Amino acid sequence: MRIIAGEAKGKRLECRKGTDTRPTQDSIKESLFSIIAPYITDARFLDLFSGTGNIALEALSRGAKRAVMIEKDQEALKYIIKNINNLGYENKSRAYKNETLRAVEILGRKGEKFDIIFMDPPYKDEVCERVMRAISKAGLLAENGLIICEHHMYEDMSEEVGEFKKTDERKYGKKVVTFYTR
Repeated sequence: MRIIAGEAKGKRLECRKGTDTRPTQDSIKESLFSIIAPYITDARFLDLFSGTGNIALEALSRGAKRAVMIEKDQEALKYIIKNINNLGYENKSRAYKNETLRAVEILGRKGEKFDIIFMDPPYKDEVCERVMRAISKAGLLAENGLIICEHHMYEDMSEEVGEFKKTDERKYGKKVVTFYTR
């Protein structure tokens, strides 16, 4: 796993062994960032269910201003922090150990706003829509922001989730990436 473009292009990211963490594949990541390229520069990026920090770190490499990564697994969080430090992104990123819904609530109370919110939860949980409703309640998405959900093809995402409307959906084998805006 590596950063595929931007200032940290080619740098390797570390990941724990085994199948507990499923980093987004380079081909999907490349496609995703081609789609969201107009949103990246100076963006505030929130990566929920962060895993390795792969997506948020790619966003920083491509010009995002700031990234927050949320991960509940302590072992995965160690790799996120290691990757942040190895890339020299300590001053523009933070990683927190917390359950996603709790983290969304806390970030909302702090008045945080994000231009891009990415989530890639464990597929068996099918929680994308529930997390999106929490994001709406917490007011985390900036006015012209974008929510991106990576999920299994069997998780059918609604056309509208609260104030958010589906704008695009791309299939990559068994994975699907769905985009929402206000």
